[in-house]
Amino acid sequence: MLPIRRSYLLAGGIPVAVLFLLTTAWAIDTAVAGDRVLRNVEADGPAGVVELGGLTADEVRGVAVDGDNALADVGATLQLGAHAVATDAAALGVVVDVDTLVDEALDARRGGFPLWAPFRWVGSFFSTVTIDVPLTIDEATADAAIGGLAGGVLDEPLEPSIDLAGGELVVIPGGQGAEVAPGALAAALPAMLAAGEPYEVTVELSALDPDLDTAELEAVAAQANAATSTDVMVEVLGDQAPVEAATLRSWVTLEPDGPTPTWKIDGASAVAALAPLFPELGSADQQARFDIVDGEPIIIPASESVVCCDDDTAERLKAGLLRILDGDDAPADDEADDTETDADSDTADGEQLPVIELAPSIADSDAGVAELEALGIIEEISTFTTNHNCCEGRVTNIQLMADMVRGHVIRPGERFDLNEVVGKRTPEKGFVPAGAIAQGVLEAQVGGGVSQFVTTIFNAAFFGGLDFVEYQSHSLYFSRYPRGREATISWPKPDFIIENNTPYGVLVWPTYTDTSITVTFYSTQNVDVSCVMPDGSLVQGPDACDDAVRWSSQGACTRNTTVRSRTFADGTTDEDSVFAVYRPGEGLDCAGNSTVPTTAPPETEEGTPDSSTPGDTTEGETTTTTAPPSSTTATTTAPPSSEGGGDGG
Repeated sequence: MLPIRRSYLLAGGIPVAVLFLLTTAWAIDTAVAGDRVLRNVEADGPAGVVELGGLTADEVRGVAVDGDNALADVGATLQLGAHAVATDAAALGVVVDVDTLVDEALDARRGGFPLWAPFRWVGSFFSTVTIDVPLTIDEATADAAIGGLAGGVLDEPLEPSIDLAGGELVVIPGGQGAEVAPGALAAALPAMLAAGEPYEVTVELSALDPDLDTAELEAVAAQANAATSTDVMVEVLGDQAPVEAATLRSWVTLEPDGPTPTWKIDGASAVAALAPLFPELGSADQQARFDIVDGEPIIIPASESVVCCDDDTAERLKAGLLRILDGDDAPADDEADDTETDADSDTADGEQLPVIELAPSIADSDAGVAELEALGIIEEISTFTTNHNCCEGRVTNIQLMADMVRGHVIRPGERFDLNEVVGKRTPEKGFVPAGAIAQGVLEAQVGGGVSQFVTTIFNAAFFGGLDFVEYQSHSLYFSRYPRGREATISWPKPDFIIENNTPYGVLVWPTYTDTSITVTFYSTQNVDVSCVMPDGSLVQGPDACDDAVRWSSQGACTRNTTVRSRTFADGTTDEDSVFAVYRPGEGLDCAGNSTVPTTAPPETEEGTPDSSTPGDTTEGETTTTTAPPSSTTATTTAPPSSEGGGDGG
């Protein structure tokens, strides 16, 4: 019986021994693992499948960092209204939940019913536990990311603005934009994660109103329109120039900043437009200027350049316009040194304009030189000379006018108005009495004889290819002038106006001797001028053009016309003409009737006969070019029997 018992004991002890050994091995292995992840535990996430077995908590955190980096390669779509934005999970604020990953990794194969632990340990040799890498949302990253993701996609609110339309400043309405409300993206992302890849998240948009109020801008536009509703006279260092209301209005812009929106003057636009109106400010040595040396134009630098206008021009203009609007011509005490709206100033036609005084700006001498160099005044383009007797009173007037005009620059597109440049001829300016024509009769007038200067500059303009805007010929022929190519002048009419139709500046340079007056134009040669003979052939030069005059009768008067052909540097050509109508004799009109008044005509301000007096009262036919420069059309503004008085013959 004893052996049998021993076999039973042996048979029953085998399982106990195995269990003992299993438990012992499990205990030893678990003790060795300590705080590391048990074997055959892996993580499946953005970086792929990563083995975690044997890793410490810090090493698992490193795996999480790799997962965060890999999220930048996980595509995602952000739906903003109708716009789909392609991005990635990291950009949306998706991150690995590091703490959860560490906890799950360390808990894997641990816990559960303790008696089964050794058996689970055995199973760890033959199976793998896979942990899905947990993801979460970094709300701060999500909120910060939406601006960049939505930039260029969402419509910004369109602010209402002010602009010119039909000559008036009007308000252009604004419109709503769209935005993503703070926290909206972060709130929508958990649902995206729950749905899994491919990641798609839709965020609702909120309306975004403009900052500016349309009703406020309507009031701003109304005030700006009222303030720019009248022409003004701008004054700088005593020099004045008119500025039209439309020009003022074109400088108005919106100033949206500040407690409430308002309007302002665009200083850069204003100074750019005003500067050419004041080309000569300060003393002579404060102006870069032209001189002629050995027949060549040179530029003489200034000691310093005085130009229009300073950095406060915009503020001065607005302050002046508001004072005019308020009917207050006197500056406030605290601004008396800054902006003045002086007493009204006369324009050439006698209109009274309020004056706004601006301040000049002092620049270095190079500033003026650079401006003059840019005009391209490098060579003589035309010249003309007329002769006269020495030492007469009329010669004093001719030479005085030449001195006043010498050095004047006609900028591209600019008009040269001789009456505007010289002003009224008065004894205070040095003008003396000399022969002039009134009502077809020669008489003495202050400033008489200056028509010879006008005729000389007329021909320089003719052969220089410039456009004639306004001129008036003599009503009596003088042998010292070319027939039909001559002009007269008086104050305020008739006037002599030409326009620089070239891309270069034109320097007017009169010179004289005791017995002659010469006007030379300097620029860059831009047009070839010829005269058209009656047979259609072309001739060049003053003498040849004298033979191109076409004669016709106008009653008892004779009309002399010269047709000019111009070929421009760009290859275009045109034709125009100039003319004069001459009376049959002194004191006779084109019908042969006497123009000598039986009673003395009323005197005007200048002491010349009132042109409203019935009868023949002027020197010649006023011609005004109304068509663009390429046109050949000129229209007369008055018939020969209603001509205006003149300074000279």
